[in-house]
Amino acid sequence: MAISHHQFPAPENPWDNGPAIRKERMTILGSLDTKSFLPWIDRHAAKLGLEQRISHADQARIELLLAGPIELIDAMEMGCSLGPITVWVEDIQRAEAVDDTV
Repeated sequence: MAISHHQFPAPENPWDNGPAIRKERMTILGSLDTKSFLPWIDRHAAKLGLEQRISHADQARIELLLAGPIELIDAMEMGCSLGPITVWVEDIQRAEAVDDTV
């Protein structure tokens, strides 16, 4: 049996603890049924492992703060754009949340 002397490349950052956590403010605009959409947002954020806090909610706009890996925040945006059947999402705006805590 031959011994391989192949060396695998070292990780780019040996101290990398996983994906970077990002905080974002997400604003959802449309015809929104908050009675069904707010619990839906809570459930889906929990499924994705995101921290979230809703800062405003009415029938036309929901604002929430999210914290987690950018890929999971992207997934949350996609989910919210489809949402439950009782809502019509027209637009989702995202911005980095600098001073807000989740």
